[in-house]
Amino acid sequence: MSWLWAALTPHPPIIVPGVGGGREREAAATLDGVGRLMRGLVSLGRPDRILLLSPHQPYALGAFAVNGSPLIKGGLSMFGAPVSFELRTPASDAKSLADYLGTRDIPVGMVSSGDLSRDQGSTVPLYFLRESFAELPDVVLSSPIGLDLRQAFALGEALADFDDGRSWGLAASGDLSHRLKPGAPAGFRPEGQRFDDAVVKALENADASVLLDMPRKVIEEAGECGLRSVLAMLGMVSRFGGRVEVLSYEGPYGVGYCCAFSALGSAS
Repeated sequence: MSWLWAALTPHPPIIVPGVGGGREREAAATLDGVGRLMRGLVSLGRPDRILLLSPHQPYALGAFAVNGSPLIKGGLSMFGAPVSFELRTPASDAKSLADYLGTRDIPVGMVSSGDLSRDQGSTVPLYFLRESFAELPDVVLSSPIGLDLRQAFALGEALADFDDGRSWGLAASGDLSHRLKPGAPAGFRPEGQRFDDAVVKALENADASVLLDMPRKVIEEAGECGLRSVLAMLGMVSRFGGRVEVLSYEGPYGVGYCCAFSALGSAS
């Protein structure tokens, strides 16, 4: 089996040591959830490769963007933390994944960006993954933002059948509504909590229908960045016939953060 696990990871830089300056304590449930998530992933084994879906990677209009740059560097310096990464993923990994998805009618756009400095969607999960595994596996960075909702779900279904002889983990990075309360980064909208409640329900039931049928207005008013990552994860889990464990959900700072994972290797 190619896929060991699929995980939903929030990406607020404030929870990384050296960034929060004490305010990270306001996201205590998320910190606990991330800790439980990483311990769960480690217990399932270190994969040979990680496919990281980040809404802040360069995107391709109408397609799933796969970053084929052979060297990607950057970190959290713009947030005040001396955290940096230098990813050297073989370009053949990105190409083989893109070629395979093309055979499954998933539109793919190859991009090449060696700059991680503005992509907290990648750097925050990478920080915790590197801290948890003795050595960070090779990582393929990507963005599902160019896909529509049903294409994002189909992406996860297609990925479930990908097998190149290596073990893989899916890190689906994304925050939920950015409009949960007055003073939130994107302002307040009542649809924000409705959206987040639907995402948590979909994960708990491993059923994407409530999200695929959600009115467009609710999604737009929620001000989210993680819906396509969630749908790709649910598409993969559905193909394995597995379940999802929601480890935490909260909305400090007016932004929804959810940690969840599925042990695909043990799914029937």
